[in-house]
Amino acid sequence: MKSTQPQKKVGGITANSFMRPIIAILAVLDIAIIGMFLQINSGASRLSAVMTNVGVYIGEANSLLAGASLLSQTAANFVLVPVKKNGEFSTFPLTIYANELNRPRRGSQVLERFREYEISEKARSHLSAAASDSDRMTEIQLHALALVNAVHPFPSTDPLDKIPLPALKEVDQALPDAEKLDKAKSLVLDSYGELDMFSVSQNINACVQEIRNDANAQAAATGKRVFILRTGLWVATILITVILFITFMILYKQMINPLEGFVRLIASNKTLDEKQGMKEVRQVASAYNNLEERREALRSVAETDTLTNLPNRYRFEKYLLGAGDSGYSLAILMFDINYLKETNDTLGHSAGDELIQKVARCIASCFGENSFRIGGDEFVAVIKDCKPEMIQEMVRRFEETEQREKVSVSLGYAYTGEIGETTLKKLIDEADKKMYAQKQEAHKNVDQYFLQTI
Repeated sequence: MKSTQPQKKVGGITANSFMRPIIAILAVLDIAIIGMFLQINSGASRLSAVMTNVGVYIGEANSLLAGASLLSQTAANFVLVPVKKNGEFSTFPLTIYANELNRPRRGSQVLERFREYEISEKARSHLSAAASDSDRMTEIQLHALALVNAVHPFPSTDPLDKIPLPALKEVDQALPDAEKLDKAKSLVLDSYGELDMFSVSQNINACVQEIRNDANAQAAATGKRVFILRTGLWVATILITVILFITFMILYKQMINPLEGFVRLIASNKTLDEKQGMKEVRQVASAYNNLEERREALRSVAETDTLTNLPNRYRFEKYLLGAGDSGYSLAILMFDINYLKETNDTLGHSAGDELIQKVARCIASCFGENSFRIGGDEFVAVIKDCKPEMIQEMVRRFEETEQREKVSVSLGYAYTGEIGETTLKKLIDEADKKMYAQKQEAHKNVDQYFLQTI
């Protein structure tokens, strides 16, 4: 059978309404942390790439300077101060230069590679100037080597064949050998005067310095960005920690603590507080209290005699289970209604019910709340911490009430000064025997009873 008892509406914050924004905030912070981690990693990779590229750029720029320097030294050693052996020019300086030609060190070659490199326009300008000067020096000095080769042909060997000597013009070819050698020296000297190696070196150094400055600026910017990201990472981590701590404290206060209190209250059979905790916790408390109210109502029905509203036999037996401790005095009083069957047979069951109710009121008024109806016409009363004189006085008052209400009840009682010395069963048996002895005497006067009550 479904209960029609209305459910209480419980308000307050719910776990879902509380946790959803918390989870959303934590998710955003987690995404931010992941993003910052990726940015930091990207920044570190970018910084590493910048430093690697700087080394490459500087090496490439210096290769231009090295190529120009090597050719200048070769021209000086071979043309200006030639070394002769057995009347022949020594080609040793040329061999050194030729072996280095497999490295692309010409100005145009270096500039072509630098097209792919990310350097500032200022650095590129210095590099272009150095490359231009270097290429012009190379052309002049190779022209000088070609003039010498026309007078003293170089041996046809593998490294020397690699030297890109230009073809001589007809004017140069028409010159006598001595003039060819003089012109070669003049060209080398003029190249030093017009396009000094100092100019190439100065532009290369300026280019390298610009590359380093750019790299330092990028490193500083990247380092600053990484520092900001790391700071943000720490802040996000601290925020997550604080949010989790606050969330735990709120959940503890709104859920765990109330639930722990509920457990204690349930253990002590008390009503739960419906004003503490989140909505779900309050709903649990409300539902439990509703169940407890229904259970209490059912318990009351199960333990109460519906006709007399006195506790029934089940309640009496429960009471006896808790009354077995020693150390106090106890009296058991047994009652049995006389002539109940005769009343039912002659006057009807309604009259019998009225008789039972009247006797119940008499017993309850004289012996208090520990009065029980344990059968159809049987009642019992239990009195703790009493003395014989008190029991006798209570019995006397009951007999007066019995006469005044015109009812007849057989009564027997047993008393012990300390319950530990006499068992409850013995007390009940003794009181029961006395009650039945009185009842046998009462049945001898059934006619007189009906005459008095009519």
